[in-house]
Amino acid sequence: MKVTTEFCYVLNGDGRAKLTTLQSISHQTKEPVWVHIDYANEKNQEWLKKQKLSPAVLENLLDSDTTPRYFKERKGMLIVLRGVNAVANEEDDMIALHIWMTKNRLLTLSHRALPTIAKIVEEFKKGKGPMTTEDCFVELARQMNGRVEKVLVEINEEGDELEEAVIAETSFREDANLRNRLSVLRHKVVGLRRYLIPQRDMMNKLATEENLFTQENIQQLQEVSRDLSAIVSELDFARDHSAVTQEELDSQTNIEMSRTMYLMSLIMVVFTPLTFITGLLGANVGGIPFGEHPYGFLAITIILIVIAIIQAIILKKVHWF
Repeated sequence: MKVTTEFCYVLNGDGRAKLTTLQSISHQTKEPVWVHIDYANEKNQEWLKKQKLSPAVLENLLDSDTTPRYFKERKGMLIVLRGVNAVANEEDDMIALHIWMTKNRLLTLSHRALPTIAKIVEEFKKGKGPMTTEDCFVELARQMNGRVEKVLVEINEEGDELEEAVIAETSFREDANLRNRLSVLRHKVVGLRRYLIPQRDMMNKLATEENLFTQENIQQLQEVSRDLSAIVSELDFARDHSAVTQEELDSQTNIEMSRTMYLMSLIMVVFTPLTFITGLLGANVGGIPFGEHPYGFLAITIILIVIAIIQAIILKKVHWF
């Protein structure tokens, strides 16, 4: 697990930002400031407690398991977003980003690294970063959508590959592998939908907050909201697609099992009378036919073969095979 990179930037308003420290920003009153810290760090927790935040805001900022939401207070707004986890094979598919936003102040907290954060920092270095703290938030939301869209493309490609593999598969040998891949895919889709649906609803409401955002920001948030709606629709399709693929795999497995059981039943039908006859002839009592005859074994073998042929002809006529 890669822990998030901490920083404190004073925005210059021209796409660049100046790196500073937590201690120095307490004296900054006019310049827009973006602070990003690790909420699991005890020193950062102590610093937060000194910022005169309300108990509700402080509790939500330090909560490690939260769904996307927001609420306003007189001094600012608390927002919780979820971004795609860039580290493969980790339990959680999405990482929480806690945000406290006031006029000219943006405080973001996460424990694990988010590629979105690093990308915006790179934009600052190139002089192409956000101009204000509100722009920073909008860019964060937009970049998070971009990451989700990339994951969605991978999910759709994996779903198509699995569907083709299931259609082409005709034996049990690959069933376990296909089922495991399907299970992982469906788990990923469920994990994304769990957070992106409330995040979409939250963005719809957030795009109406005119007190904190400019008209341009509101238009950008509306675009973010529309993108999220499209992403959720694609996730719904991916969920249904994987469910249909699972049903197809189960159907093929059941058909193959039925064929196997049918073949075994035919074998039992043919060999049961033969087994009955050989069992009688194998009884250790007197009077067994051909028991003393030198060609008795050959005669019994021929009789059994004839019986088997007659059974096969009868089964063929009744269309059992």
